[in-house]
Amino acid sequence: MEQRIENYIDNVLESSSSQLYLFSVGLGIVLVILGISLLLAGKRSKGKMGKTNTGLICTVIGIIAIVSGTVQM
Repeated sequence: MEQRIENYIDNVLESSSSQLYLFSVGLGIVLVILGISLLLAGKRSKGKMGKTNTGLICTVIGIIAIVSGTVQM
């Protein structure tokens, strides 16, 4: 009985893995767009280093998510 449940869970996770990788790539694209817009907004308003730093962090995390999702596909 335990073996069947374990096999069922493995099959469900294996079938949904490609969707999770696609979600990772999509989320990465959204983060890159958000990061670039925050970088540009931070550069326009002098003295707003918080927006610039947040934009840089979002961009880097987005690029990592895109690369990771693409490699794992």
